[in-house]
Amino acid sequence: MLILYLPKFERKMIIYFIGYIAAGKNKWGKKLAEELNYDFVDTRDIMEQKSGITFGMLLQNKDLFIKLEQEALAEVSVLKNTVVATSELLPCRANNMEVLNKTGITFYLRAGLGCIMMRIAKRTQEIPFLVGMDHDFIPDFIKMEMDNRKPFYDQANINSLARELNMEKLKGLLSEKGVDFGN
Repeated sequence: MLILYLPKFERKMIIYFIGYIAAGKNKWGKKLAEELNYDFVDTRDIMEQKSGITFGMLLQNKDLFIKLEQEALAEVSVLKNTVVATSELLPCRANNMEVLNKTGITFYLRAGLGCIMMRIAKRTQEIPFLVGMDHDFIPDFIKMEMDNRKPFYDQANINSLARELNMEKLKGLLSEKGVDFGN
């Protein structure tokens, strides 16, 4: 792999955090953006701004959701010096992982079922695809969804377990891919 060593201000880098809901994409994306002095963007926010409706409402209109998701991808894939948290579904459609990998560094933030369940336990009625679902079925449903998305997420440049991540490890993994932290 060819890495150009340009001054930091000349680099045009995008770092994408991908993974399942509640994996920590926003948390780590914001921390990393601050560390690098980059912008932070969440594709869900872009989709909400473009549509004027909430992400949850968007999930109820598949065609509109996919259209806005593709628009958000096109918008973020040309940014410079930005950390992006993607929606959970964005990497799993069409050739989106290929686009993400060609335009930036992809970081799969893995979280186990127990971790996800703990993080969403008090929010199940706020998560559109879980509203009204039998609570006993939620873990099986989430496990199935995670398994379905894993082949896409596994195409990421970097793969790390969320519970083992800290800033030092994050910086080390990204440094191996050519990210300059100026240290």
